[in-house]
Amino acid sequence: MVPFGAIADHIRVDDLLPIYFPGTYDYEAQGVEEFGKFPPYGDQFYFIHMAHYYVQQTSDKKILEKEIDGFSLIDRLEIAFKVPPARSDNHIVYTTMGFRGVDFGFRDAVRITGDLVYPSILKYRAAMQLSALFEKLRNQGKARAYREIAAAIKKALPGLFRNEQGMLLASTGTSGQPDVWATALAVYLGILEGEQMESACRHLAKLYKEGSLAYKGSIRHVPTTDDFNGQTAWENAIVPKNTYQNGAYWGTPSGWVSYAISRVDRELAKQLIKEYIAELRKNDFRKGRGFNAPYECFSPSGYTRGPVYLTTVSCPYIVLKGM
Repeated sequence: MVPFGAIADHIRVDDLLPIYFPGTYDYEAQGVEEFGKFPPYGDQFYFIHMAHYYVQQTSDKKILEKEIDGFSLIDRLEIAFKVPPARSDNHIVYTTMGFRGVDFGFRDAVRITGDLVYPSILKYRAAMQLSALFEKLRNQGKARAYREIAAAIKKALPGLFRNEQGMLLASTGTSGQPDVWATALAVYLGILEGEQMESACRHLAKLYKEGSLAYKGSIRHVPTTDDFNGQTAWENAIVPKNTYQNGAYWGTPSGWVSYAISRVDRELAKQLIKEYIAELRKNDFRKGRGFNAPYECFSPSGYTRGPVYLTTVSCPYIVLKGM
């Protein structure tokens, strides 16, 4: 099912046809169960992020009122915001196995159900960004309404997902395990504050010291200490353990994790980033044949995937530049 207002996961470069589901470039074959029967929930919130960033950088608020096929861009942003299914009381994104959607694109090979932490974090940010866009349009009513949605999500997140170590769980259902990426991003965006933030950061630092969080500066989705069992990192994944999103190490979240660790131990955070940069330099693709860094992900076994993968450097760079 592709609901009204859904945002394509990717666009084919040869004919510009939209692919709403990850895992394929085949327009006719998209939407197989492995990658969800509903488009990924994160894409709608990234669409809002893109529009907000454009307006922020150009000061061109007129684009928000530009019409495309009868709908203004700001209307499209609001429609997209409402696409992912959400709880009526706290606006938390959720899914069930019956109409499951991927929670966000970096977990398309993992089946996760229940209330979902990562797209809810993205929704929090999107709500704040929509509020800012409506401020620019001088619509104070809608600006206030989206701030209230963001506040409700921020209030609900710790109670729903936080475990006794301070980590956020990926969900309340299938594959509801400690989520390193979500925990670090929640710290970075200021969703976790005070003691909640400090306990999360202390635990991330502990995991890093123990060697269960990172490898050569890149980060696992789930700490090795919280693997579901000996055969899989996540409870339900469609790829083997310690490959791709089921236990390989990714550079994409290294900036968020280093930021979180720096809140309690700045030298330890520096160590993580030194390891991350050392790996980029050692296997820099510009050295020639046989060198492919930045990788999408890799494992101690020698497994690698995705040579010259841009988000491995762009996402950490955004964070490190700000730090």
